Amino acid sequence: MTLDNRFARDLPEMAVPWQAEAVAEPLLLVLDEDLAGELGFDPAWLRGPDGVRLLTGAAGLNGATPVAQAYSGHQFGGFSRGSATAGRCCSARSRPAAGSATCT
Repeated sequence: MTLDNRFARDLPEMAVPWQAEAVAEPLLLVLDEDLAGELGFDPAWLRGPDGVRLLTGAAGLNGATPVAQAYSGHQFGGFSRGSATAGRCCSARSRPAAGSATCT
């Protein structure tokens, strides 16, 4: 499988260059091993430190161009244009500091 940045190239108004901030102690919560295999990733590697860094966005694949994407779609029964809360999905997270928000 080849991953590229076609979305960001073809629709530059929907993405901006972005590098995720590294977190001190990322914690993998769930890993779909079948999907990881279909995508060409070794599930054992994804469970290790380098794999978790990849899943949290702190590390990228060789040649990857990380971007932040605008979201536009249906949420809560209606169309949401660019909602800041829409379409969030976390595959890994850091342990939150006391009183801080967590990704759900």
